[in-house]
Amino acid sequence: MRPARNPNHAIAASITAVALAAIAATFTFDPVPPGLPGLGAVEFPRLVSAILLLLALILGLTATSPASEEEAPRVSSRAWLIFALCLGFLPLVEVIGMIPAIPVFLIVVGLLWGGTAWPMLVLSALGMGIAIWLIFVKVFRLTLPKGWLVTMLGF
Repeated sequence: MRPARNPNHAIAASITAVALAAIAATFTFDPVPPGLPGLGAVEFPRLVSAILLLLALILGLTATSPASEEEAPRVSSRAWLIFALCLGFLPLVEVIGMIPAIPVFLIVVGLLWGGTAWPMLVLSALGMGIAIWLIFVKVFRLTLPKGWLVTMLGF
């Protein structure tokens, strides 16, 4: 029985990778019309990502008493697949756009997560996509990424 490694470093590295990917994605956003109050479509994700980077740094510097491998639970393959899908969300947005990507992502991850019947997943995912469209596009008048496929189809 050998002692397990401190998981904080791997978790902090994963959080850092996701935050940096989110910051990089903000450089592809359409410009927000000037004069809108509050944080824009670029500043808000960068602020959240900066907070995530700070928390990842704190986590990475936090020492823990490592558990033995028998005590540490294994991460299931389903959890790794869901994490990979989270990373794949940004490329999906680039292809089909933000509004269609949200329901697709929620349905696929919900089916993998389990515990909810697929009709409820479809209804809640479509409801979330419509709610985000209403709030951000109609109320706040923000331009969300359309994706190259949606743009090519003329929507």
